[in-house]
Amino acid sequence: MHQIEHFELATNDVVCLRLHAGCLVRVCHGRLWLTRAGHAQDVWLHPGESWMLPATGTIWLSAEPSAQFQLAHVVQPWPGLSQLRQLFSARRRGRTWPDPTVRTHQAKDRLAAI
Repeated sequence: MHQIEHFELATNDVVCLRLHAGCLVRVCHGRLWLTRAGHAQDVWLHPGESWMLPATGTIWLSAEPSAQFQLAHVVQPWPGLSQLRQLFSARRRGRTWPDPTVRTHQAKDRLAAI
């Protein structure tokens, strides 16, 4: 799943962004310059062109003279989502969660210990 944000740079000022790996920069209008720390090669993007950030890091952007662009971020699912899916899947199949037989056996074991 991706989250797409739209931006416009109306000046040639340099903007610094911290982005995650896999973020896609796509130019809609104008010309966009970008570079990142530790890399000597600059990137120039024209309308319709895109560039993907290979590793999480900081990039610097500037427009000549202005640019409209998009950032497409990969959205990670919520960590507990898989557990919720299992819970709802079990309920749809008619089972309760957690399994009531586990509680019944635990209660019998406690009574036997007394």
